[in-house]
Amino acid sequence: MSAIVTGVLGAGYVVGLAVYVVSTFLRAGRVLDPVLASAGMVSKSYLVFGRQYQGVLEGREVEVNFVPSSGVRPAQLNVYVAVNIGTRVALGWQRPLLDCRDCERLEAAGAELRGVQVYAQEEERAGRLLNDAASKEAMARLLDDQETYGIREIYLQPERVWLRARPQGMRGKRFRQWLDDVLVLAEASEKAFEELSE
Repeated sequence: MSAIVTGVLGAGYVVGLAVYVVSTFLRAGRVLDPVLASAGMVSKSYLVFGRQYQGVLEGREVEVNFVPSSGVRPAQLNVYVAVNIGTRVALGWQRPLLDCRDCERLEAAGAELRGVQVYAQEEERAGRLLNDAASKEAMARLLDDQETYGIREIYLQPERVWLRARPQGMRGKRFRQWLDDVLVLAEASEKAFEELSE
């Protein structure tokens, strides 16, 4: 009888521990719910423990994918904002390698982006963006303090602006600032490139 009781208690402990671990990961994946649900974005499960959010913010299609850290794997955050710019620019503290591999390296003007590596398909179009005060400030905020908040890179692609991050200690307030800055960058880049096309 004691062996049966011990077996049942052991099995109950294992099941309880498994439920606790799974619920902890699911809760961690929903850390952005308060910010994005209140903005009217629709969420669904993404890569088991993560969340994917889609919706329209400030008149632009936005998609956010977030997967919390687990074990040695860091958290992953991707923010995509639809924009029509027709060129590629990549920015990061180290060479951003996911896009713009054949692009030329540019020097970013101003103290805000000192040390940031910038690669662009078209120097003139990227130069306009890098000289725009609003976009420079947004880019600087998106890329600052990476030791504290994790690695981030910015990719401007023909049809979207993409913030790629490995955030540490993801919090709603910090994320909201990043999201606002990506929206500012999308607006500024579209305006800068439209003016150049005219």
